[in-house]
Amino acid sequence: MLLKERLLMNKNIIFRLIVAIVVTITLFIANRSMAQVTPAGSVTSLTGDVHIERGGTTVPATPGMAVDVGDRVVTAANSRVTITLTDNSKLELDESTSLVIDNQAVTANSRNTKLSLFSGLVRSFVSYTSSPTPNFEVHTPNAVASARGTQYDTSTETQPPGTMSDADRKKYKDCRRFTQVSVYEGTVEVTNTTNPGGGSVQVPPGHKTMVVCGYAPFEPSEIAAAAAAGAGAGATGVGVTGLLLGGAFVVGGGTAGGLAAGGAFGGGGGNPPPKTTKSPNQ
Repeated sequence: MLLKERLLMNKNIIFRLIVAIVVTITLFIANRSMAQVTPAGSVTSLTGDVHIERGGTTVPATPGMAVDVGDRVVTAANSRVTITLTDNSKLELDESTSLVIDNQAVTANSRNTKLSLFSGLVRSFVSYTSSPTPNFEVHTPNAVASARGTQYDTSTETQPPGTMSDADRKKYKDCRRFTQVSVYEGTVEVTNTTNPGGGSVQVPPGHKTMVVCGYAPFEPSEIAAAAAAGAGAGATGVGVTGLLLGGAFVVGGGTAGGLAAGGAFGGGGGNPPPKTTKSPNQ
């Protein structure tokens, strides 16, 4: 009887040791995973209510705060933020914007940035170097805008933009996803990710396009002259913290508006109906 009790006791001790080892290894792996954070950049300036969602927690953004790959940046109404990435590219998030930094990888031979824009507007200032050439992409629920060293705006929403013509509003009345891209420097390739068979368009400087539901991107059309001139002045003369001082979007100073309000994101008015190879996705 005593021998059986000792054997049982030894089994219990061995079991507890195994459990302790498993717990220790699990915690070690978890801590290593938490420690292996990939820096994406930092907050350069902000105005209003801006938050960063990370690892199930939400914290207020502050100037100089580090931003990591996987972070979701959210701006409230009348709030804006500028983020400088590790390769010196800059992002300006307009009010009511939600964006996740999916990838920011910089090596001696490659530069890869991937952003997911779920709502609102982001202006991208891609720092250009010929070697390595940047691979910069902004993804929305129904499109991707790919650039190689450029300046452009991407916006996405569930309702037709205010500048869309009445005819196009009726035509796409059942659509629930509108992505718009306006290009100021360089060229941006725009593709509908829900309808790859619909092809893509190359949007040159001073032009814009729209992706509606599952339709192919609209043919590029010219941006309003005033808006294009304002964007250029902001990029070359004032800098990222004082964009469009001529009457639109100032990140640091808190001026409301932006290109969306100024009409830079023209709707489908005047564009021919886009071609599609399948039924549009709503």
